[in-house]
Amino acid sequence: MKLAKLLIGFFLIPLALGFSFFSLENSGFFNVDHIDLIVEKTPETPLYLQPLIKRLDLALEKYRGQSLWKIDLNEVSKKINSENWIQEVTLTRRFPSKLRVVIEPKEVKLLYAARGGKFLPVVSDGSFLEPVDGKQAPDVPLLVGDAFAEKTELRKKSVEALETVPIDGSFSRKTISEIQYDSKEGYWMTLIKSGIKVKMGEEQMALKGARVSQVIDYMDAHSFQARVIDANLSKKVLVRLRKDP
Repeated sequence: MKLAKLLIGFFLIPLALGFSFFSLENSGFFNVDHIDLIVEKTPETPLYLQPLIKRLDLALEKYRGQSLWKIDLNEVSKKINSENWIQEVTLTRRFPSKLRVVIEPKEVKLLYAARGGKFLPVVSDGSFLEPVDGKQAPDVPLLVGDAFAEKTELRKKSVEALETVPIDGSFSRKTISEIQYDSKEGYWMTLIKSGIKVKMGEEQMALKGARVSQVIDYMDAHSFQARVIDANLSKKVLVRLRKDP
């Protein structure tokens, strides 16, 4: 008798649960009524990201009203990852009718000054994101020169060059306003505060950056004003003061 009850329970309980799920599914109980779109690693959403997030939000609206359990998360993930500004996406079903989308945007490393007053954000692989105006532009160094518009590899190389510059100090990533490139002389970097142009070449950026920081600290302490600092030398730094020819 007990065995019979166990067998009945074994079959009837899953059957009842399956029927309940089927009924709820047919009634639309699991249809997506809310899509949480969360942007990671950005406490405050940068202005340049806002239109991109809005566009993605609108694209995800097609899944609203669909069954949460029938949505192909791989398909949705593939669609989202096709956006060139997205680094990574994580999708999660939340019972009973919510889809959670967590995205990590690519970090903008540089900004290219395009014609027409527009700026093109540059990410780590050298690719461009969609143009933004001056008010939306992120606060990163500006690439100046036509060569950057034509060569993705040069933009990627420029990102790598910038990241070898010290993070802190009188000469650091935060103090650089513009980056230019010359095929013969390498990189020139302009400082935000003083407008000093620093010749960096293409190699040993970290070492040269540390030397330049020491030179700038010395000049500040003695009230010297320079217009050019040439760090592209083997063991020294050449400074051209503003009064020099």
